[in-house]
Amino acid sequence: MNNLPILLLLTFSILFLSSCMREEGCLDPDASNFAPGADRDCVETCCEYPKIDLRFFNSIDTDSFYSDVGTTRFRLDDIRFFISDVKLIQTDNTLIGVTDTITLEPSGEVVEDNYTLAELNSFSYEVGDVAGYGDFTGVTFNVGLDAAANAADPDQMPEGHPLGVQEDTVYVSADEGYAFQQIDLSLIAAEDTTSQIFNVLGNNNLATITLQDTFSLDRSFDVEIQMNVDYLLLFDGIDFAADDDNLIIEKIVNNTPEIFSIR
Repeated sequence: MNNLPILLLLTFSILFLSSCMREEGCLDPDASNFAPGADRDCVETCCEYPKIDLRFFNSIDTDSFYSDVGTTRFRLDDIRFFISDVKLIQTDNTLIGVTDTITLEPSGEVVEDNYTLAELNSFSYEVGDVAGYGDFTGVTFNVGLDAAANAADPDQMPEGHPLGVQEDTVYVSADEGYAFQQIDLSLIAAEDTTSQIFNVLGNNNLATITLQDTFSLDRSFDVEIQMNVDYLLLFDGIDFAADDDNLIIEKIVNNTPEIFSIR
């Protein structure tokens, strides 16, 4: 009797069962659910990572008027500004960003999805997933957008994305891109109150902020970076009556790094 077909069938069954019993898991050691015992990697579908959250603590009283260096009084009615390229600084100065990506349209460039549109009366923002853990010495980020993001078409970006169409949009035009900062003020001069909006535009007005702080990130837990934001410092040295709009915007950009501090 020829037992070869039976042996082949048994061999096939063993191989099939062995293949089916292989454990699939995340083999990325930076992931929260790293599974070193897994036989097959599911990195594209199941890996999970800690998230970076930013929390801002605003120190300005939005009901009060303040004095500039001249004779004008002002009140901050609203402000919207982009936070981008958030990076954690490791002890060896390596920068750790987020794992999320987005395709910028219409260029088709794939970049880190590392964009947040902050507002005066909103305080907590989720930046994205981060692939990295250990000891850190600080955080760096930009107020504004890099040239690639600034050239994006909001109509072609995903719904709800910071670079997409907003109800109160900060997108200006295809030529000028987005307002990196949009600042709404009420100004009192000679007893007359006027409203004025300052739009910080242009790739040369990107402001980079680096804050030193020591903290540790466990790969199983999210990290929340808490910052004080002193909006009043934006207007340090400004004379609304004497300075023209270009000089006011230049001073705002120069003052921007000073308004943030680690809480």
